[in-house]
Amino acid sequence: MLVKRTLGEQRKVLTALLEPAMLNLSKHCAEVWSDSDALDKVLNAQFPAIPHCHLVYAVDKFGKQVSANVSLQGIDKNYRGQDLSRRPYSVSLYPKRYFMLSSVYISQIDGYPCISAVQPVIDDQQFLGFIVADFDIRHLPLSMTPPKSVPVSTGHVPQRVTSTLDQHIDEVMMVLSTLISEHAVFHCLIHYASSQIVLWQLHDPYQYRLYEVEQLLDPNMASAYPPCVYPSKATLMPEVVRQVLENFRTLRLTSNNFYLCSSSINIINGMVSLSFTYEDPQYLPAEIFLSKDLSAWLGQNAVNES
Repeated sequence: MLVKRTLGEQRKVLTALLEPAMLNLSKHCAEVWSDSDALDKVLNAQFPAIPHCHLVYAVDKFGKQVSANVSLQGIDKNYRGQDLSRRPYSVSLYPKRYFMLSSVYISQIDGYPCISAVQPVIDDQQFLGFIVADFDIRHLPLSMTPPKSVPVSTGHVPQRVTSTLDQHIDEVMMVLSTLISEHAVFHCLIHYASSQIVLWQLHDPYQYRLYEVEQLLDPNMASAYPPCVYPSKATLMPEVVRQVLENFRTLRLTSNNFYLCSSSINIINGMVSLSFTYEDPQYLPAEIFLSKDLSAWLGQNAVNES
């Protein structure tokens, strides 16, 4: 039996590693919270104390950034005042009174999978906001890349219920392929059970748009995304995008017991994500994803089931 460290165990180790430094930093920041320049200096001085940190910044309780971005390159004040409340990881910014780690998401700055540590800032029982530290998961001490083999679940797995997206999956994948190839959409996230699709466009990369299947299939949908030349910095060509989307479709419909719950593709960094009924989200390059046989994801029994 293959023994592997689960994502849950990794998160516990990361919490133990990061929480003390983040708590200490939040106490220093609480003393100068109302002074942005002083806040930047504290973040910059304490930055080396946060293990493996890529970027650190302060956010108020409404999701507005109140400090500069602080990294190894120093202090960048250009990011002060930006609204982070609609970022994909904004669920981490809800007013909780304890340290937490976000889910893995794609960085808006460099396009790589990352994770954020979020520490509330509290002064005399008054909740002020958060300190957020971003980490590139490639540089963390514990690998958070997908396992080479997917274990077969021994517990109860709910059977797939046909969703609206499942009923129109061929049309949905065709529209997504067109939007990516011809309309500057560079990243899309598909939630199959809820029949929701999230899109990011090159011309407005800090905002995402959420669509129901009916909206995506509306004949006027293309007007929301004007035609655009395929981006030169894309690492995935349109034919690869089509193949990835086709594989998403197959993995969703092949089995009623082991099936795809969500998936994403990013043509700039060439990454895809997969979330199955029995696994936490997995991130890997598209070329590796396409090189794998279905049995590598679902198990031979699931493949034969269809």
